Amino acid sequence: MISEKLGKFELNKAYSGDCIELTKKLPSDSIDLIVTSPPYADTVSYGNKVKVFNPDDYVDWFLDLSKQTHRVLKPSGSFILNINDKAKNGERSTYVFELVYKIAKETGLKLFDRYIWYKKSALPMTGEKRLNDRVEYIFHFVKDSKKFKTYTDRIREPYKEISLKRFKNKVHGNDIVLPDGTTKLSQRGSSKPHPLGTKPTTVFRFDTCSALRGLEHPAPFHPQLPAFFVNWLTDEKDVVLDPFIGGGTVAEVCMKMNRNFIGFDINKKYVEITEKRLKKTFSESSKKTSIKKVTDFC
Repeated sequence: MISEKLGKFELNKAYSGDCIELTKKLPSDSIDLIVTSPPYADTVSYGNKVKVFNPDDYVDWFLDLSKQTHRVLKPSGSFILNINDKAKNGERSTYVFELVYKIAKETGLKLFDRYIWYKKSALPMTGEKRLNDRVEYIFHFVKDSKKFKTYTDRIREPYKEISLKRFKNKVHGNDIVLPDGTTKLSQRGSSKPHPLGTKPTTVFRFDTCSALRGLEHPAPFHPQLPAFFVNWLTDEKDVVLDPFIGGGTVAEVCMKMNRNFIGFDINKKYVEITEKRLKKTFSESSKKTSIKKVTDFC
């Protein structure tokens, strides 16, 4: 990719520093997609110099970044937030729900949808009362609920055989409620399958980092996650921001899919890891031939 600039920042580069302060330096309405997984509250250590927020402080801290997210995001853009809560002292923390509520009410961002990431592999929960936890949350915010772009035909999936059989039957509509409170089943004509396949559900089954080897970051996510949203929500050459670049997964995905990226991380070591990862993956002679489709990550 040819090096270009966005305000004070060079594209396709990771920067070390506080993500809130760095995001303030980005031009307004300049980012096509923000996809990130921030440090969760009261969880993994990311080095001695990185503050781990407890649930009581987390919402106010992240809200400042969310306000900047609204400013820098284009009206056609999306903000994808992967986050999770934690059970402690016999209670499930509610900080994630408080955060999502406040983002929607106080920043100007609109909650378009929420998705569940069903983790194919996860550590079993200790104790007899609590069930094994295999889900994380993904929240999809937009700046303008009418103008944000999607390319759903790119992410369609093959129909299951049983679904194709159902298309041959009459399609039932919503029940009609009669004046006495009982219902009557309505029917419509049969429908036809979409030639490109069915739309995905809001439950994703991305692989976890346990499927990867040799990564130096303590909590990376699998490339499948950002690749799905980059494919669905952006065009080639669009600019993708990850304010918590970590091990560089989003950066690598963007370069492979011919998108531009900007990454921030307060831990300088992670910026170095990202740079090393990209140099290893891409050589100057291979950049023009390294563009991949989203299916290459699955």
